[in-house]
Amino acid sequence: MIIIEDLISDHFELIAGWLSRPDTNRWLTSEWRNRKVSSSMIAIAVRNKKNRLFLVKSDEMPSGLVGLSDIDLDDKTSMIWYFLGNLELSCKGVISEAVRKLVSLAFHDMGLLSVYAWIMENNIASEKVLYKVGFSKAGCIRLATNSSGIQVNRIYFDLINKL
Repeated sequence: MIIIEDLISDHFELIAGWLSRPDTNRWLTSEWRNRKVSSSMIAIAVRNKKNRLFLVKSDEMPSGLVGLSDIDLDDKTSMIWYFLGNLELSCKGVISEAVRKLVSLAFHDMGLLSVYAWIMENNIASEKVLYKVGFSKAGCIRLATNSSGIQVNRIYFDLINKL
């Protein structure tokens, strides 16, 4: 069973450890990429009112993170992001289900009308997650992000609340 719960300080160190791994943070924005992440960085992100971060649990074991960033309640939109921390659960649908739950929370509890995500063009696993959840490709910003020292396209996806 997959659940998402508000990220609390008890898990900041675990999340910081996951985010410090190059195999995880290589896919994220430059503020997280290629660096050691501290629990205080996680605390700052959690305190930011434009973010909501959630611990993903699979069968009650911490497994990853899903989050909303750049939350805009006036425009009713937010960016969604996610990663699997427990790599033993790769290809088991854990993050896809957690993203589904986050989208439901964003649309039904927060009243958002759209959510969006971006991926690096070479992040096939993340692209599969987005399509599986129902996102559609929305566009591309060419050469907009760095992946392992190479500039690559940033591909945007969105999902609309069909009320």
